Amino acid sequence: MGKKKRWMAAVLCLAMLVTAAVPSTVNAATEKFTEKKVVVLDPGHGGYDSGAAEVHNGQQYIEAEINWKIARYTMQELQKYPNIEVHMTRNNQNQFVGLVDRVLIAKSYQADLLVSQHINSADTPYAKGASVLVSSGTYRPYLAETEKLFGRYVIDELGKLGISKRFSAQGGMEYRLSSDGSVYPNGARRDYYAIVAQSVQQDLPGVIIEHAFVSSPSDAYNFFRTNSQLKKLGQADARAIVRYFNRIRSQEQSKDTSDTVTSNQKNGWKKVGSNMRYYINGVRQKNRVLHLKDGTYYVDKNGNRAYGWKTINGNCYFFDKRNDGKASVGWLTRPSGVFCFNANGIRYENTQLISTSGKIYIIGSDGKRCSGWTNYRGERYYINNRGYAHTGWLRRGGKWYCFDKKKGAMYRNRTVKMDPGQINYKFDRRGVCTNRK
Repeated sequence: MGKKKRWMAAVLCLAMLVTAAVPSTVNAATEKFTEKKVVVLDPGHGGYDSGAAEVHNGQQYIEAEINWKIARYTMQELQKYPNIEVHMTRNNQNQFVGLVDRVLIAKSYQADLLVSQHINSADTPYAKGASVLVSSGTYRPYLAETEKLFGRYVIDELGKLGISKRFSAQGGMEYRLSSDGSVYPNGARRDYYAIVAQSVQQDLPGVIIEHAFVSSPSDAYNFFRTNSQLKKLGQADARAIVRYFNRIRSQEQSKDTSDTVTSNQKNGWKKVGSNMRYYINGVRQKNRVLHLKDGTYYVDKNGNRAYGWKTINGNCYFFDKRNDGKASVGWLTRPSGVFCFNANGIRYENTQLISTSGKIYIIGSDGKRCSGWTNYRGERYYINNRGYAHTGWLRRGGKWYCFDKKKGAMYRNRTVKMDPGQINYKFDRRGVCTNRK
């Protein structure tokens, strides 16, 4: 190698070392993330509880079996989306789970949404159509609003299959309050249905979908008769879930920017002594987050621009003094760890982030990007030295492990065929492959 090339290589190496050593913020426009959302599907009834049962034209319809198939088809469809994590409250068709336990299972997964999937029944064959059972809003009304948002997507998707809408004046939403005198902690009447009421109690959006009526010969024939029909129902539920989560993500990105301020003669920054202060219509702003066109800032109780870590209304920010006090967005490397912030400057915590290139990052409850062996929501991952989850085969300590190529989770206590025609690889409960040397 010539002297000039060696000199250039040395400069490049030094530049790389300096870059790695300096705390840095990666702009959100450089690498965008989607925060993984968690949905728990609840196939209604099960085990000894078969739910409603009908016979039409010699064909038997059993609600628990139909609910199970719909939920499985929903799960299969949602597994195509890397930014959605999906679980079920039951592991098999013959398992019975109590109503309260179903909600607690969803809570244990830190679910963003619980969807209990049912078919309806009535004493008359003339009752038809779909509805979504949601909270009445007597307690934690914000849950009722989010449930209705999801419910509207459900009714829309089922309508595309030709299922009529019940309770048209309420947009297909069904409410019912308890008649036994039970109340929520605020003294308001409790919702009647256990899944709905217990979800409110657990501060979790939880709904019941009644797809159509098994007691209706026409509904049963048109929507429950074949596996192909049930698959369409499951896929419709999945599309509603995807639409709902997309809307929620959009709302989360914009909810703190409604007070965006435009600079003019009476609005803007002014230097007072050594401090920077912001004025709106000539009034000094104090103790608030400012969403300006060039970024997000914070002014303290005295109206002075603040810097460093700040927790405001439960959200954590880092206001970077090297960047005129703007809230960091994207990745931020600090001596204490690596952090990530959304477009509004709010730090991600206890979540998974999926980058536009498909990389999976896990963020701990302290906001730090995880590294090495990591447990997250019942799954085990290996985070490589670049900060994202390893996928595929990995040899560590003389042992072979393998991680799902889409989700990054380790295979454990199961047998997996990687490709058609390949051998079945067996993994023990620790994730060690027992038949690869």
